[in-house]
Amino acid sequence: MKSQIDGELVEMVEEEIRELLEGRARQRMLYDMMRYHLGWLDEELRPVEQYKGKRFRPLLCLLTYNALSGVYDKAVPAAAAIELIHNFSLIHDDIEDRDEERRHKPTVWKLWGDAHAINVGDGMHVLANLAALRLKDVNVTEAKVVEVLQILNETVMTLCEGQYLDMSFEERLDVTTKEYLEMIRCKTAALIESSVHVGAVLATEDEKTIKNLRRFGRDIGMAFQIRDDIIGTWGDPKSTGKPRGSDIGNRKKTLPVIYVFERSSAKERKELASLYSGNKRLTKREIAFVIKKMEEKGAYEYAVDTAAAYEKNALKALRKVKLMGEAEEKITSLVDFLINRDY
Repeated sequence: MKSQIDGELVEMVEEEIRELLEGRARQRMLYDMMRYHLGWLDEELRPVEQYKGKRFRPLLCLLTYNALSGVYDKAVPAAAAIELIHNFSLIHDDIEDRDEERRHKPTVWKLWGDAHAINVGDGMHVLANLAALRLKDVNVTEAKVVEVLQILNETVMTLCEGQYLDMSFEERLDVTTKEYLEMIRCKTAALIESSVHVGAVLATEDEKTIKNLRRFGRDIGMAFQIRDDIIGTWGDPKSTGKPRGSDIGNRKKTLPVIYVFERSSAKERKELASLYSGNKRLTKREIAFVIKKMEEKGAYEYAVDTAAAYEKNALKALRKVKLMGEAEEKITSLVDFLINRDY
């Protein structure tokens, strides 16, 4: 994940987005708020070097395209579009979830208010489509450009469905693991699948290859989100920058939490329900109580095993595809980072 080539690929995507933004001189403040969210400017809108996120979605797009074609260039506009979609969705998520920090700094809405943040997110969504249209500049056929736009816009609709489900779960204490897995398929795995899907359709017409790569992307997306759930409960504060059990403290209904609810007695469910009702953040003592219940019910093992099963299925699908050069090694190295990371 940290190799020189990964850094070079990320820079290609960053440069593509910069060019897209630099061509828009009017209403500079609007675009500076976008640059702030992307990690290029600080709170005073001065250039800064800071953590910008994992950027693995555009990487997956580029690596998939390269694995089938041997080059990267024609996939760069699409990879930029994917990164912009991811980031506009985060801006809107932060408003809806009232999250005041993202990547260790204030969120857009926290600095400039809900109305500006909604507008910034909307604008970034439009820029994602404009980025995809730049595929014409690298001689991608109009038919392929339309296909890519179809994939990306269908994915955004799926993200909206996932966010709807996630918000609807906030008021429920009877969410099942099946429902939760469907929610993360929509909210998280869909864009990761789309990253691989777009890279594939730009490089090949072979439907079997595309189908296997989509399965790979979808299952890696599922494993990625479950790993996030594990980190949110058992992650080391030194790595995550958050206190242990931060997801529990925020009363998030993650996979381990839902698993415990499903496997608890009526009395235990009543105790858990009393903690997960209302709006107050849980105390350290209450967090410790929930973690103890999780460990008694084997929630950690369940989450780890479920993530591993998705990873196994993903790699099985990937091995069905004939990839060029060192592409498989690069992709599996990225997968290893995503599934075994501690932040």
